[in-house]
Amino acid sequence: MKAANYLNIIADQLHPYMAFVFQTGNGIFLQNSAPCHKARIVLEWFEEHTDEFHLISWPPNSPDLNPVEHIWDVMERQFRAQTPPCPNISTLCDRCLDI
Repeated sequence: MKAANYLNIIADQLHPYMAFVFQTGNGIFLQNSAPCHKARIVLEWFEEHTDEFHLISWPPNSPDLNPVEHIWDVMERQFRAQTPPCPNISTLCDRCLDI
């Protein structure tokens, strides 16, 4: 995603949501170190809005805080350990549900 597209999402979607939910400006937003998150135009926008909510930077070399990523990892390892390979989509779906 390009920084300009990300900034549009932040400005058009996140900003109104944060203003509604955290009316006293005490909201916290965490983003990872994706290039579009670190772009100058994005960081400048967050600096202009620091009184409305706080931006927390993703710590370098940190574990993934999203539990879904860990679930996908476990599923993928279990799936790849199964043999034979899935002959069709239906079998693939069944195996994913079993895992």
